[in-house]
Amino acid sequence: YNTPIRTLTDALMLRRLLATSLLPLLLTLPLSAASQNAPAYKVPRAIDLQADGRLARQRNLPILIMFSQDGCSYCDQVREQFLEPMRKSGDYTEKVIMRMLRLDSFDEIRDFDGQWREPDEIATRYRASVTPTVIFVDYRGHELAERLLGINTVAFYGGLLDDAIDLSLQRLRPVNLSLQPAPGDSHGIQ
Repeated sequence: YNTPIRTLTDALMLRRLLATSLLPLLLTLPLSAASQNAPAYKVPRAIDLQADGRLARQRNLPILIMFSQDGCSYCDQVREQFLEPMRKSGDYTEKVIMRMLRLDSFDEIRDFDGQWREPDEIATRYRASVTPTVIFVDYRGHELAERLLGINTVAFYGGLLDDAIDLSLQRLRPVNLSLQPAPGDSHGIQ
């Protein structure tokens, strides 16, 4: 008579073992596979602007934030035709940190000051009521260049992005004129 009880006990123990150790592992596999398959050039969502600010300060880079929302075909166009190819190229790694802030998300975002805020609160502060709105900020969240509202002419948009990124970098990294040669000083170059 011990055999059925032992078998039932063994079955319960095996079930408990599977539920506590193997099942959580199995549940994470699809997530891990999905994250491994996610292209590295996708523009990351803004989740922690304070951490992004620390990174921007360490690397002396501006932060580009695109305000977007579901169903915004112009947002998709900016992301797919400009921001993602820029990230994919690798040419902007040392020029700008890119983030996307979804206005229709209910997830709170840690703001530059460390406070948790709704996306619409952040959008209101930056006067980003139109999507897409692309802003360029320093590590404290202060704007560095003229924002881009919507997308007027696709042919010029890439140039406008580059100009705003370059201006932001210039404002973060002013040229040290003391290192420039004085007029007429050729430094031995003839």
